[in-house]
Amino acid sequence: MSTDPQPHPYRRCFVSGNDPATTARLVEMVRALGIEAASTDQIRVGQTITQEVVRLITDADFIAVVITDRAQAFVAYELGLAQGLGKPAFVVFVGGQALDLASAYMVSIADDREIESVADDLERFVRHAKRPGTPPSRGEPAPAQPLDWARDRLKALRAENGPDRYRDFEVLCAEIFRAADAEVALVGDDRTVGADLVVWLNDIAFELGGPTLVECKFYGGGVGSVIKNSEATVRSIEAVMDRSDAKLALLVYDHDRLKAPPSLHETPRVLSLAIEDVIQAVEHGNLDKMILKRRERALFAGRPQ
Repeated sequence: MSTDPQPHPYRRCFVSGNDPATTARLVEMVRALGIEAASTDQIRVGQTITQEVVRLITDADFIAVVITDRAQAFVAYELGLAQGLGKPAFVVFVGGQALDLASAYMVSIADDREIESVADDLERFVRHAKRPGTPPSRGEPAPAQPLDWARDRLKALRAENGPDRYRDFEVLCAEIFRAADAEVALVGDDRTVGADLVVWLNDIAFELGGPTLVECKFYGGGVGSVIKNSEATVRSIEAVMDRSDAKLALLVYDHDRLKAPPSLHETPRVLSLAIEDVIQAVEHGNLDKMILKRRERALFAGRPQ
């Protein structure tokens, strides 16, 4: 990661942690991005710790936290205070432990010697997480943009039978997400990620605290085979979610049947979206809103009655 300051809306960060050495390294990573970093070691003489913590967190644009297996009470207090004030949170868990934190981007590392490995995640978080008090956009959608080029390429893919069709479908999906102003990383041969794409969509990153994993599938065979294979894909993605920091994944699919793609199995963590629905949502500027609405519906459907 470059140490040159990157353009972003943040100026101040409060850094918290229960291991002084690891916390100091996180402070340096924040400062390398051109952001002022404050922590409890900067408490002013004559002030109570609680008063100063409240002041520093209130003045900060976001909080960065590193949590080890040491005592965590004051770290939990500082993180809770920051989230209560609506501050975006970047949280690193050392040792693989994890908590279910709302509106926080969480990264797990094996031990504190790997703290520098989260530098790219921190930089990406800073570029995408919204400023305190900035709600997800719920107003008028962005102006419509035609994606006829995407439909033309999808039509050509449906007629293609070569070995490159599946890879070409992944590339097409990536370009469609980029048309929605998302940052997209093609995973390629790195199967440790467990998905084809890693996608940052602004409103979803704000609400869920991180990127969305995307698995792209072009199914062949009859409708029954499509449904059966898609259920197996969702189960596989669920297993990936169990061992990753991601909070949401998408199965973006198409198949070569003449009829419209069927509604496929999904869970609150893995949504199944027909590529045609994604194209239409991007055209109307409401992809984030559509995904969050589908997630709310899946959450409601999964509640015990």
